[in-house]
Amino acid sequence: MKDVSRKTVILGIGAALLSIICLMLILNTVLHMTFWLALFLSTIAGLYLGYNAFYSTYLAEMIKIEVANQGLTSRDLADLMHGNAKEYPIIRGELRLIIPRYKRAQLLAKLQSRIR
Repeated sequence: MKDVSRKTVILGIGAALLSIICLMLILNTVLHMTFWLALFLSTIAGLYLGYNAFYSTYLAEMIKIEVANQGLTSRDLADLMHGNAKEYPIIRGELRLIIPRYKRAQLLAKLQSRIR
């Protein structure tokens, strides 16, 4: 993960902070929880949401880099994942990921195994 871009890290931190603030306000004011319980629960949920945003963006970024480095087409990606070429559109030389998030880790692993 040493090649993570700065915008990916900022996105994850921003998502975590916004989630913590919003959940804190909801839990404390609307549901009338105590301050410390609301802070604890919102921190746990906010960190989870921040990590989820970071990891999803990280996977998409790494997949796009691997596709560009290997010079793959939509048909190559569809053959690799046993899917349809419409799920991997390449517009103006950049891959647009339409596949579900749970398939992104599989795709990245298969792309990296092609190199080795």
